[in-house]
Amino acid sequence: MMRRHLTVAAITALAFGCGESGPKLVRVAGVVTHNGKPLEGAVISFHPDPSNKTGKPGEDVTGPDGNYMANTNGRSGLVPGKYHVEVTKLSVDASKASEAFKEDPFMAQLSSSGPEVGKDAGKSKSAGSKIEGSFEREIPPEGGEQDFDVKTSSSAK
Repeated sequence: MMRRHLTVAAITALAFGCGESGPKLVRVAGVVTHNGKPLEGAVISFHPDPSNKTGKPGEDVTGPDGNYMANTNGRSGLVPGKYHVEVTKLSVDASKASEAFKEDPFMAQLSSSGPEVGKDAGKSKSAGSKIEGSFEREIPPEGGEQDFDVKTSSSAK
């Protein structure tokens, strides 16, 4: 009898555990550009404002046309509300990338930008340069398109 109750409990738990849990998410997608040109391979991160009590962090990596679709905990979309948005891209000198990742630009970027240690840490830009921008946005209850243009001057390093 006890075994039967455990089996029923396990099946019930599996049945209810398979659905999407968490707050309602809305579709948020758009294009990230750098000085007006599509920015491929940038990480776009959405961090909920403290006023957005039900908000959860979300992110994506931009595609070849700078396009993205925000995801929260593996689910498509974001909780509506205010967010601080960060766009970051590390430009990698291909000659500095690990041989193991020559065919994978994302992993090459990670492998060549590992933590630096020592007295000159953070001073060297030899592995590449960094493009970054910060924005404040409010995601409406219906979601929608959110485009971002990261502006940098030619004198920025």
